[in-house]
Amino acid sequence: MTPIRSAAFAAIAMAAPLAGAGITTFDFEGLAHGEIVNTQYAPLLTVSAVNPNRGHDIAAAFDTSLIGTLDPDLEGPPWAGGNLAISQTETQLGRALIIAENAVGAGDGILDNPDDEGSRPAGQLILQFSRTINTFGFDVIDIEGIILEGSSLEFFRDDVLVATVEFADFTTVASDFYDATIVFGDNTANRVAPISASALVSAGFASASDGFDRVVINVGGSSAFDNIIIPAPSGLLAFAGGWLMLSRRRRA
Repeated sequence: MTPIRSAAFAAIAMAAPLAGAGITTFDFEGLAHGEIVNTQYAPLLTVSAVNPNRGHDIAAAFDTSLIGTLDPDLEGPPWAGGNLAISQTETQLGRALIIAENAVGAGDGILDNPDDEGSRPAGQLILQFSRTINTFGFDVIDIEGIILEGSSLEFFRDDVLVATVEFADFTTVASDFYDATIVFGDNTANRVAPISASALVSAGFASASDGFDRVVINVGGSSAFDNIIIPAPSGLLAFAGGWLMLSRRRRA
């Protein structure tokens, strides 16, 4: 193995978003509790938020492994339920993505007391990808309330909405996206299996056949999101992405 190739593989190994054969997982590890999230994972992913309840629009990292935070519903394990609660002491999710309720300390890029927006609806988390993808999966913590707080996924390609999936679809037997293992509720943790473009087409969204490059999570209320899964970039883009993220962290 040449030194250049070794360095590239080291960059990929240390960059949390690049993990697993054929997939890229954005797990938000390595971010500080309260760190404002935007371009840390560029060029592969850019994150933004819309909070209609406040005078700020902030997506931030929340460390779910902590105790005594402003939202104990996001703390675990143990989790109160959900398909990630099977191994109560083993399912460590660590940092997850939230819509920030407050902006205290935002001036230095790290919120002093991060908390997820509790209003209903809480707003939107916008995940913009640098390329067209054809699958999207994620973990979700603490979805609860009437009709799962009205949360949904919107899939876009070139700024055009191509499909919408309601979170209620994951627990509705008649839905194309039903998953019997998912149980939502207070302090629950669930993994939503990757949703493919072909599955969206089968569900009646024909315009999703060519994939999507942006996913908007309409967040109905207090909740957090983790382990965003998409297909891995191939060839030099994978190495370049890992190297850029490693370099960015070294400069931080």
